[in-house]
Amino acid sequence: MKLFGTDGIRGDSSKFPFDNATLRIIGKSIAEILCAKKEVLIIRDTRESGERIQKELAKGIVSASAVPVFGGIMPTPAASFLIKSDRYSAAIVISASHNLYMDNGIKIFNSKGLKLGDSVEARIEKKINKYLALKVAVSSEKIKIKEDSKLLRFYENFVIKNFIGCSLKGKMIVVDCANGASYKCAPYVLKKLGAKVVALNVDPNGRNVNLNCGALHPGYAAKVVKKLKTFCGFAFDGDADRLICIDEKGIVRDGDYFLASMASWLKSKKKLKNNTLVATIVANMGFLQAMKREKIKVISAKVGDKYVVEDMKKYKAIFGGEQSGHFIFKDILATGDGLLSAVMLLAALSEENKKMSEFIDVIEKFPQIFVNKKVSKRIPIEKLSKSYKLIKDYEKFLGVNGRILVRYSGTENLLRVMVEGKDIKEIEIIAENLADSIEKEIES
Repeated sequence: MKLFGTDGIRGDSSKFPFDNATLRIIGKSIAEILCAKKEVLIIRDTRESGERIQKELAKGIVSASAVPVFGGIMPTPAASFLIKSDRYSAAIVISASHNLYMDNGIKIFNSKGLKLGDSVEARIEKKINKYLALKVAVSSEKIKIKEDSKLLRFYENFVIKNFIGCSLKGKMIVVDCANGASYKCAPYVLKKLGAKVVALNVDPNGRNVNLNCGALHPGYAAKVVKKLKTFCGFAFDGDADRLICIDEKGIVRDGDYFLASMASWLKSKKKLKNNTLVATIVANMGFLQAMKREKIKVISAKVGDKYVVEDMKKYKAIFGGEQSGHFIFKDILATGDGLLSAVMLLAALSEENKKMSEFIDVIEKFPQIFVNKKVSKRIPIEKLSKSYKLIKDYEKFLGVNGRILVRYSGTENLLRVMVEGKDIKEIEIIAENLADSIEKEIES
């Protein structure tokens, strides 16, 4: 049974594999593959199901003679940082990232602070399925949970130390924490750096994570930036590994703007190794053209920050990320970190003495239309004969002035259609037609 997607295990927290018995088996399997008889760090975001899930995973970890250590609520990338202490042989993050509270997930980091590769996930999945088939029962005895709040402070101090600019004193910054894992640390870090912080969505109740806020819904934060005339704004997702920037004019800037501006800045400082940047296949054509002008080589990875990291290693790049807001400064941390990325951008703005709009507006984007459709199954696109032909016909029609990307979500049965081109009305029609065609062919 397939459990792992592009970012760990994710799904409805009230259903398999998030039932208690299966969670204990998952914990046992992770520990046996990665960390038998050693310590395993467990952290979580603010979802109401998180405490139950960590308790059941811990029972499985203990059954494999490993020791769970609980860090409490903190951003996903904190796990990658904390594991560098050599205290832990693995880390587990309980979060469904940008999804709503009903879902939850299990992300796993190895002893090097990296998300697991496909081959290691496959080994864990094989063991889980074996135990499920054998109906192995893992002890359900009570386990004591004591979360160590000091671990969050270690992470916060690490982020603060990476600010190399002048103080942010006098600068007002809006942060939308999505009622998620950054609700304590993001305001704290920016205040420590001297900023006056306007903190939005910092009252998690277990059910309001990502609810019309944060990185997926930055509109309200943008209005606050514009109304209060602040220096800039930042929006994080539920587990704070993703960042969306808002300039002082209240204009939302996605990951393409961040990647292009920071890559250009790093190159100007002779810090962009091999003049190479890793992005993904959904990066905007305007972004690609801007990087070509800057003589920066762009490697296009599969969608998913772990695939960006894999290609960064392969091509010896130190900077990469996704349009969705994951950014990796590999020489600093081995995974995407929204708060660290915000601090790095603020350091660049401080050094250049520029407003965000002046620094970040370095690309002229092509219009992109995204259409998502829930589907009952994920049939390979090339096996959908009518729709596949339609895609090819539209690609021929767009030519060099556009492109089409059709894929499935790695975490759910969701069809994703992206069409890019110069004429917004034209690509809207193409995207809707393709999504409708594929949905009908799948469900027929």
